[in-house]
Amino acid sequence: MTDAPPVELYLARRDAYADFLSAADAESQVAWFRSEGRYKDETAAIEAVDAAYAHTRAKFNVIDVEDVGPVKEARSVLERLQAMHKDGGKNPDWYQFKKAREDFRQAAAAYLRELRGRV
Repeated sequence: MTDAPPVELYLARRDAYADFLSAADAESQVAWFRSEGRYKDETAAIEAVDAAYAHTRAKFNVIDVEDVGPVKEARSVLERLQAMHKDGGKNPDWYQFKKAREDFRQAAAAYLRELRGRV
């Protein structure tokens, strides 16, 4: 018997991290569109924000429930996204979001490299 994690575990975590990044990117696009006034009105913008946030949060929960790997970094991405929607989304902080996103990506890549080394 081996202590190596199964390949399926590695692939599931890789996919969970990629899905979270994709959801965060989609939510940031909603923030961008909102700041540019691309929604027909504020009600439509709020609905788009709520839907995007729910999707991002669902993808985060897959990472959070396991409580291994880049959970702290993923939480930071969520916090940065939430901050982008404050004050009606008029002044999103792209720098902080992109920094948190890159910190998560690097932490996820490092965690997956370590996991892959044990597969």
